[in-house]
Amino acid sequence: MDQNRAIDHFLYYLHHHPAVAHIPSPNVLLAHTEDYDALVAEIVEGPTARDTFQFSKMPLQTSSTDQLTQAIIEADLYVLFYDASTLPNPRAEGPDFIRALQGVMSEHWKKSLLFKDYGSHFYDTFSVEPQRIAQLNAALIENMNQGEILSFSDEQGSHFELPLGELKKWTNINGVGNYDLAPGEVATHSDSINGHVKFVGTFLGTIPFARKYGIIESPLELWIENSTVTRIATQVPGLENDFNKYLDANPSNRRIEELGIGTNEGVRQLYARNAGFEERHCGLHLGLGGGAKGSHHLDLIFNSGALAVDGRVLFDGLRYVNL
Repeated sequence: MDQNRAIDHFLYYLHHHPAVAHIPSPNVLLAHTEDYDALVAEIVEGPTARDTFQFSKMPLQTSSTDQLTQAIIEADLYVLFYDASTLPNPRAEGPDFIRALQGVMSEHWKKSLLFKDYGSHFYDTFSVEPQRIAQLNAALIENMNQGEILSFSDEQGSHFELPLGELKKWTNINGVGNYDLAPGEVATHSDSINGHVKFVGTFLGTIPFARKYGIIESPLELWIENSTVTRIATQVPGLENDFNKYLDANPSNRRIEELGIGTNEGVRQLYARNAGFEERHCGLHLGLGGGAKGSHHLDLIFNSGALAVDGRVLFDGLRYVNL
């Protein structure tokens, strides 16, 4: 992998972030833990960076909360690099320095970027040419806007389908003009998903399913009626009980609030890091919850499975075809 090219792609997307797109030479704060020293140095020292941005760096672990708070307020955009779910004893609310900054981060969320638990996979996330992701997203949306039925199937025997004419508008996450910079996804919502899937993959959410169960290889079966999970079954020890507790905690948790399709060909596999870049992995993910107060959004990121429009395969489980 060409790490310099990945940095250039990251800076390209950074320049288009809504908080700074209109500013000729924005002030960008890069606050990070020690594990991200080398990455941040590469970002700051490149010629593209010097010509386009005014970067400042701060250590997250040794700077005071007051210093970090003031720097966040003064910056046009602030970017945090740190680990949370991958730490030896993770907490849902994150490390101490993140908990201390929750107030100012919430107030200034529109100028925030969080790269949590990315590690070296940061380079994978930005390895694909931006033009490729933009073209792939546009082609997918065009095909689905012109089709009638979207279907999913896999070698486990999964199958569901939904009428495309009833879908809400597709969200195009190609990294340009998005608040979340990681590129490579199209997403929508449907109230008419019906079928039976045998989920194999990993999770992403504030509840630590990914940390506890890793990559699910023995399927988690979900029966879906009108975008509601009616029942589940699995042979994974403990998972059925834990997942039912999640589903029963809030009516929205049973609802498929998001149907997403990852398009980032640089994210070649899943890692169960509970990191945002895994949502860009090519193929299907279903987002449960988040549609009502007190519910938690939980993504189920599938490791395999084909997607077809009107019987014409667009993703064969490994790569995009017929686009």
